Amino acid sequence: MANPVANGVILAATISPVPAIILVCLRFFTARRILHVIHKDDWLILAAMVLSIGFSISECIQTRYGLGEHLPNVPESTITAYMLIGAWPTPITSYLATLFTKASILYFYLRFSTSRLFASAIYFVLFVVVGYCVLGATTALYACQPIAKFWIMSLEGNCIGASPIYTTLIALNVFTDGILLLLPFWILLPLKIALYQRLAIAGCLGAGGFVLAVSIYRLDIVLEGFNDPDFTYRHGINFMWSLIETNVAIVCACLPCLRAFVGYFWPSIFRIRNEPRALSSVSVSQPRRQPVGIASEEKSSNASISPIGPGWNRRGSERGQARSPGGEQAV
Repeated sequence: MANPVANGVILAATISPVPAIILVCLRFFTARRILHVIHKDDWLILAAMVLSIGFSISECIQTRYGLGEHLPNVPESTITAYMLIGAWPTPITSYLATLFTKASILYFYLRFSTSRLFASAIYFVLFVVVGYCVLGATTALYACQPIAKFWIMSLEGNCIGASPIYTTLIALNVFTDGILLLLPFWILLPLKIALYQRLAIAGCLGAGGFVLAVSIYRLDIVLEGFNDPDFTYRHGINFMWSLIETNVAIVCACLPCLRAFVGYFWPSIFRIRNEPRALSSVSVSQPRRQPVGIASEEKSSNASISPIGPGWNRRGSERGQARSPGGEQAV
């Protein structure tokens, strides 16, 4: 009889990476062919995508050894293999995929840093992300003594409770998801931007809100299962949503970077108006099929693509900057 939870894990592992892979490919096409520059955050999201695929493979294999099944229905002969996968491939690929995804988003934000305080906030969040993801990826090294007791349950030794560990890790994941969702407002609030740009930003943040909602739901699953010994079944539900969360997060990380791609192939979507408050780095008369939002090299050597508006550049143009009365750069 088919197990719906195990089938759900397999579906999540095979379907959710597809849009993420497509968007990562489009991001690199944009960076290489349109912008002619590949940033550090692009390489980080590529690493996250590779690890996410590894996470999907690990979970598909783990379903063969009882993931998603109720524990009484799992043969004792498969428990060791199940726990061995849960000790190494699963946490390493899942937590490192999360680490590289969030690092990519943070380094992307750093490109548009407007103040030292904002940059400090980014590095603080990055420090938290690196810390809890490394702890999560290496749980098997410190959860049990001897280490092998983590996957050989009959071995003599001691283990600390798994639920408090994973509760703390997922809680930190929720915390950093919330911070990542709020950080863009630090940049956006002082700016006056067009309605279509606000709608695009709302769409990106809405997708990020879904990731946060999944993180909260996973935290609830762990909290409900504190005293539930049926861990193979609970893990199935948790990992199914974890796979979805990981790949949707990669999609969210790529969306702002595709503005130049859309502007290149559908330039009518982004019309740059010659307004007095526009930055001096914006090229108003764009050549045919030139990526919208990119200042020509003759105008500024520091031009960059922004997720929030055409031609917005945190350093400004070398030939002058238009500033709002509050001292912030205006769009």
